Amino acid sequence: MGINGNLGDSFHIESHAALLRRPATAYVALRTPDAIIVPTIRPHSLQTAAMLASEIDCTLVVLCSTPEQARQASSTFGPAEGNVLVTYVPRSFDDILPLRLTFRHPQRENARSCHIDIARKRNVGILLARLCGWRTIMYLDDDIRGVTANAVSGATSLAADSPVAGFRAVDFPDNSVVCHAHRLTGGQQDVFPGGSALVVDVDRYCSLFPPVYNEDWFFLFDAVQNGSVAVAGSLEQVEYQPFANPDRAATEEFGDVIAEGLYRLIHEGADLTDATIDYWKAVLQWRGRLIEDIAARPQLDEADPVTGGCALMSLAAARQRLVTISALDCVSFIRAWRVDRDAWREKLLGQPEVGGLADAAKFLGLHVQDRSSSGSTFRIGA
Repeated sequence: MGINGNLGDSFHIESHAALLRRPATAYVALRTPDAIIVPTIRPHSLQTAAMLASEIDCTLVVLCSTPEQARQASSTFGPAEGNVLVTYVPRSFDDILPLRLTFRHPQRENARSCHIDIARKRNVGILLARLCGWRTIMYLDDDIRGVTANAVSGATSLAADSPVAGFRAVDFPDNSVVCHAHRLTGGQQDVFPGGSALVVDVDRYCSLFPPVYNEDWFFLFDAVQNGSVAVAGSLEQVEYQPFANPDRAATEEFGDVIAEGLYRLIHEGADLTDATIDYWKAVLQWRGRLIEDIAARPQLDEADPVTGGCALMSLAAARQRLVTISALDCVSFIRAWRVDRDAWREKLLGQPEVGGLADAAKFLGLHVQDRSSSGSTFRIGA
């Protein structure tokens, strides 16, 4: 199906809510996920996830980036009977993840290490789920607040109809830097569910987090295209300063352009075969117009000098980065992503079911952090 042009020359889609499923009725039978998976670089920010896992009595997996982070995270928990895994995922794990083409793509070199790191850990979470024979997992970032046991059970229950159910982080809004600037200057910017609080039926949905900003939008793309992502509710995210460092906007730009362009296709009733060189040329032009339009709005002059000035520098960094992105970059990255996704699916389908969490960690070569009872704050599932 070709692009029907129903969006015309609109250079920004403020909301993708029309692409999501909203439950027509209340939850019928509450369920709980088999595990909550927390990718973290802040080992002292695990209280929300720990208490939530304890309350709903499910496994908790904490995936750190370094041995030191894992040691610090382990001190949060008391001894448990195998239902808590605290470990770290080193960069060497990239060698066992089938991300050969996306890792070699020239534009990936401009991604922040944190984007690559979180994609790596989320993919390892799926591997653990397959090895353990889990059906449903919940990704939960360590900066999410306001999520309740009932909300998690309700989201997991939605998996009976939708293999993916996500929460919207509306306070503080979970958006890119450019979209934060759009909101700051009067735009009605919406928030889309993402990997920060996401329930996935791993038996029914198999996808990949590529090493780029908006890795969760890529993961969700096929489900969104099929109309099978449900909105589970809203929650809170710890506030941060999106304009504090212009480099943040620059490193987000490639992933943001691609993701927004992909979801625009769905709005248009088109598919990936319509994402041609000419299509991406138009997307890049629209993006440039968006950034320049935001920068010219009077609200930036009306904002306090620090916020307005920092927002302008972030927009300048995004615009400077945008001019280095070609339509060919976009087409080639999508091809690389789809090839890697197919290889990933094949890898997942070939994974054995090894039994418990400790066996799965050993199978993957993950170091299991010992936990002592001294100074522990939580005792999960004891």
